[in-house]
Amino acid sequence: MSRAHSSRRARPPWIAERLLLRILPAEHRTPVVGDLAEEYTEIAATSGSFRADAWYWRQALGSIPPLVARRLARASRPQRKREGESRMSELLQDLRYSLRALQGSPGFAALVVFTLALGIAANTIVFSTVDGVVLNPFPYPDGDRLLGVGTAFPKTGQGDLRFVEHMSPPEYLDIEEGSRTLEKVVAWDMGNRQLTVGDASENLFSGFWWGDAFATLGVTPTLGRGFLPEEIERADQVAIISHRVWVSRFGADSSLVGGTVSMNGAPYTLVGIMPPKTLIYGTDLWLPMPVGPERIPRQGRQFQILARLAPGASLTQANVELESIARRIEGAYVGEMPEYEGWRLEARTWKGINVSQLRPAALILLGAVAFVLLLVCANVANLLLARSPGRQRELALRSALGAGQLRILRQLLTESVVLALIGGVAGVGLGFLGVRAVADIMANLALPIPGEITLNARVLLFTTLVTFAAGIAFGIVPAVQASRSGIQDTLRNEGPSATASFSRMRLQRAFVGIEVALALMMLVGGGLMINSFIRLQAVDPGFNTENMLTMRITLAGERVTREEIEPFFQELRRRVEPIPGVSAVATASQFPPNVFWSRQLSIEGRDPGSEGTLPRGYFTIASPSYFQTMGIPLKRGRVFTEADVPGSPFVAVINEPLARRYFPGEDPIGRRFKPGGPDSDAPVIEIVGVVGGTQNRGLDVDPEPEFFASSLQADGLWNQLFLVIRTEVDPLSVLPAVRAQVRALDPEQPVYAIRTVEDAFAGSSFVRRVSTGALTLFGVAALVLAAVGIYGVVAYSVTQRTREIGVRMTLGAEGKQVRRLMVRQAVVPVAVGAIVGLAGSVALGRVMSGLLFEMSASDPLTLVAVTSVLTGIALVASYIPALRASRLDPVKALRFD
Repeated sequence: MSRAHSSRRARPPWIAERLLLRILPAEHRTPVVGDLAEEYTEIAATSGSFRADAWYWRQALGSIPPLVARRLARASRPQRKREGESRMSELLQDLRYSLRALQGSPGFAALVVFTLALGIAANTIVFSTVDGVVLNPFPYPDGDRLLGVGTAFPKTGQGDLRFVEHMSPPEYLDIEEGSRTLEKVVAWDMGNRQLTVGDASENLFSGFWWGDAFATLGVTPTLGRGFLPEEIERADQVAIISHRVWVSRFGADSSLVGGTVSMNGAPYTLVGIMPPKTLIYGTDLWLPMPVGPERIPRQGRQFQILARLAPGASLTQANVELESIARRIEGAYVGEMPEYEGWRLEARTWKGINVSQLRPAALILLGAVAFVLLLVCANVANLLLARSPGRQRELALRSALGAGQLRILRQLLTESVVLALIGGVAGVGLGFLGVRAVADIMANLALPIPGEITLNARVLLFTTLVTFAAGIAFGIVPAVQASRSGIQDTLRNEGPSATASFSRMRLQRAFVGIEVALALMMLVGGGLMINSFIRLQAVDPGFNTENMLTMRITLAGERVTREEIEPFFQELRRRVEPIPGVSAVATASQFPPNVFWSRQLSIEGRDPGSEGTLPRGYFTIASPSYFQTMGIPLKRGRVFTEADVPGSPFVAVINEPLARRYFPGEDPIGRRFKPGGPDSDAPVIEIVGVVGGTQNRGLDVDPEPEFFASSLQADGLWNQLFLVIRTEVDPLSVLPAVRAQVRALDPEQPVYAIRTVEDAFAGSSFVRRVSTGALTLFGVAALVLAAVGIYGVVAYSVTQRTREIGVRMTLGAEGKQVRRLMVRQAVVPVAVGAIVGLAGSVALGRVMSGLLFEMSASDPLTLVAVTSVLTGIALVASYIPALRASRLDPVKALRFD
């Protein structure tokens, strides 16, 4: 029995239906008549058409009195109120109708919701991360007025501004006393102190302050107070600990404030608890600076400054004033300190200083996840277009019952937004799990910011806006297309017209082109990052990084004298070396890629003022076994020996970059220099060896000049040394034995900063690593979405053209001709999308150039490889339904309806 015949037998009485249409309000005609028609069909199927007709007449006649009364009541109300009620009633009606429509096609609704949930969850996770780490990383009020002051010394080759361990105490005093645009200026240095609780000791990363940081940050302690001016001046033994240490180590005991704790074996009074998340570079312990700023020379640049803009002052005004201070200092001291020539002072917002390296990656990730959502919207739009033929008769009937084109358009958009909202709720659920996972990962990273990654109000508002935007984005084109379909053709032909089908196919192919363009841009971005990362990992670090364990040990000055420092580390090296699995052990003040302490060099026989740039290099104190343990090759001369002891001539080993830069074309062996400026009281050192350069600042930075002094001759200069251990087994497997040897020497001595050298290099490329992984993941998702979209369009085309295919095959067309026809039509939008995507990829690559390593943003190999992969998958996605079409039975195809 044909569908047309079945439809005529199930039709309600024509007169009763027309009567209802006359008396029902316009906003209720479609749902009421539709509901009655559905129930009429069920009654007719179970009890026969006669009883169904009688039931329908009872419903129609029984509706007349209340509907007439309602019309009279509405006529007596003010017009504006009736219009408002009508709009609200229509909205509620649209929502009810949308939910009923989704219930009628649960499989379709589930597919759309799942697709949307993935896209919205990805956006939620990325935005929450960017919000917590880049946009709002600090909980300080008036964050744009909290500033850090940086310095640049072009004369020493440091032309870029530095904000960490870069300023001397006298320079801090110059700013504090000479600035009128900055207030609450404080300075601090970073180090380590040992907190002892009972029998357990642990290292706390510490900040040593001149001034009250709470006033500068604009926060108040959770308990207690900040430092008093007299405590800072006297360097009293008072302390403030972080909220997290207070909770984890002391169980949030409020009685602790005002009590005594042990720091480095000395009693300290705990005067305050920092608020949650108030961490400055992860410092869990704040102490007054043990000496006054006037007692440290101008060359001692290892401090940093925080300040607030004074009321009424602007950042521009502050920088003009800082430039004036810099020129004043230059005029006063450049004769004895040539590095002041052309130096700069500049203030920037504290947030800007600390997120500058993360911001490019954050913007790229936001753009990438937005592309993924656009792909999701394009796919869902294609699904709606594919579904629309099955709803043409329903929409045509609504139009015949009085619903205008705008009314139908609004109804279809309401359905899209409802789908998006359901997908948004599911996406928030998935995003919550993802945000928790990301927060756990970020908590274990040594980032300079305490940003909190969570589903806060800003993230939820962003997700809500994204959800509504997605609903409109994927719903508008299918809704407009469906609302414009020919009503009379649909009612007469029981299906959409040929013109409507062609228009729909054209739109679907346009969406395929958009998907291909977006997917290609995503894949090119991911390909560039992968290619760049592979090149980065191929960089030779200058030594063997495998099977190397490092940890840091700080000997408390209150418990160990300067003369006892090197003997302690000598004995520790002697005890660790026989541990099974250990092949070599050394100590050093720093190691690649975490080389941070640098000094100016005064080379004997050279006038510092004659240099274009003053010699400068990273300064590492190392034990005699350091180069052998690290595997750094000796290029000339010798390395340190056990004979280089106090009382013997001071010797140094330099690396090749320092030799090339400051001793070009000559043999540096035997040359002499001293750390610091010409007036430095440091001893003169003779160069005895040259070693190979290492990637001492990371794989993506050329090796920097570095010189080494023997720890045997350093006379306890450095009390914080890294223990570097090369092993023949898993490096972490020897850690318990190493800890045991440290405890055997000093039961209260903690070790910290435990990691392998490979992990250290991985951490130095963290931003590139995360960007590469995220873009690769999003690129794969984009590729899958594009393939699904192409497959869906070709499959839909096969369904729509089944009769045509049957006619072609009846007239003698072979299977390969049918396949070629279907694939050729699919390739056109793919080719157009690929061309647009390639143009967009070049522009995207330029935006990403800051994250790329030694490669062009328009790398031809990457462009060709990605385009080939995408084109190949597109051909496969279009060939599968085309193959099915070529195997159709012509007879069945001709009968297909």
